[in-house]
Amino acid sequence: MTKRQKVFSALGRFLKNLFTKNIFLKVVSLLFAVMLWGYVLSVENPEYTKRIRDVEISITGEEVLNARGYMLLTRDIGTTDVDVLCHINKHNELDASRVSCFVDLSNRAITLDPEENSKTIKFDVQTTIASEYGTLQSIQVPSVDLEIARLSSRNNVQVSVKYTGSLPEGFTVEVPSSLSISMRGQKSMLDQVVRGEATVDLDSFPTADRETLANTYDCVLPVQFYDSSNQRLEDITSTTGESFTIGVRVTVRAYKEVDIVPSIQSLEDGYTWDYVLSRNRVILYGDRATLDQIDSVTTTTITATPGMRNTPTAVELILPDGVETAANFNKTITVTMTVAELTASAEFEVPITFRNIDEGLALSEDIQKTVKVSVSGPASSVKAFNEDRIAATVDLYGYAAGTHTVPIRVTVDGRTNDDLTVSAETDTESVTLITAE
Repeated sequence: MTKRQKVFSALGRFLKNLFTKNIFLKVVSLLFAVMLWGYVLSVENPEYTKRIRDVEISITGEEVLNARGYMLLTRDIGTTDVDVLCHINKHNELDASRVSCFVDLSNRAITLDPEENSKTIKFDVQTTIASEYGTLQSIQVPSVDLEIARLSSRNNVQVSVKYTGSLPEGFTVEVPSSLSISMRGQKSMLDQVVRGEATVDLDSFPTADRETLANTYDCVLPVQFYDSSNQRLEDITSTTGESFTIGVRVTVRAYKEVDIVPSIQSLEDGYTWDYVLSRNRVILYGDRATLDQIDSVTTTTITATPGMRNTPTAVELILPDGVETAANFNKTITVTMTVAELTASAEFEVPITFRNIDEGLALSEDIQKTVKVSVSGPASSVKAFNEDRIAATVDLYGYAAGTHTVPIRVTVDGRTNDDLTVSAETDTESVTLITAE
């Protein structure tokens, strides 16, 4: 190593030790650096360019555009980068929230030709920055192309409401069959609209909870529109760029269909009755737990009287507490009554009278002398019936000695009631005639 090299090496070691091992000098250097930086910020405060990225481009003046009979179709304008010349002491504070980029629709004259439904127009992107944060140097997106269309309004467009999905057994849904909607949007699209349709998805309701499912739900549903050919129209939006919706009130009700059992005042013993109802069952609505305890409903009382035959009587349904029928349901029903006596029967042993036996002939000793006769009909008539009114005869006129099968004729005297049925055990009998001694 030369003498010169040794000198520089020694000087380097001295300076290194001076700045790395001398604590006092370190502190002094730090204080000097802070003072120098403070001077730069407070006195010099130089300006430097800062790039603000992804500043959203907004829209203003749309209400003025709408008032002129036009609407904006382009909604996704995007973002832009902005270069701002800013003092160094504001660099940390300067971000996208301090910069505003927008397109003003109100300061531009717009004219569409008669055959044009829409037009693409170039708009300048304007930028505002608070003065304390510097001045604009450049903007990456200086202008945007926006599509402008004619604006129109429609009132009372009919919207049918339907539903898909299903509810658990014992629940029913009520939705309005038709509603109307007012529309404000692109004229070329609104002119095609004939009707709208909204769909309620029943599977979206809390079907797992049977205790709280019955309720009223206010749903906001999207509306799908159709033209005169019943073709679905796509991409119909309002002046705000949103799809059209409609509010639909959906009512879910718990129900149960039960039998109607009329209340009939009891008759005296010996009578029975039958009835035919104009309606046999009724649908009840109410709380699920209450409905589960109801098996039938009754009516106001009917007085059944003897002699009723297909006699109609109007009665009212009596509903249990906590339930109701449909609003348009008629609670008056007709009960057609028929009252009849109970039936009975009696059996009698009636002697047989043999007539017109030729002279010189006689009956054999073992011949049947009686026949069993059954009388049936209303209990009161059977009870009052006298067996002396029955006659059983065998006519032997013209029969010679020998064994013959001869019919037994059973008759009742002229006082026989039409409501009684009389029948013999048999209507023929073997008769043996012998020569008289």
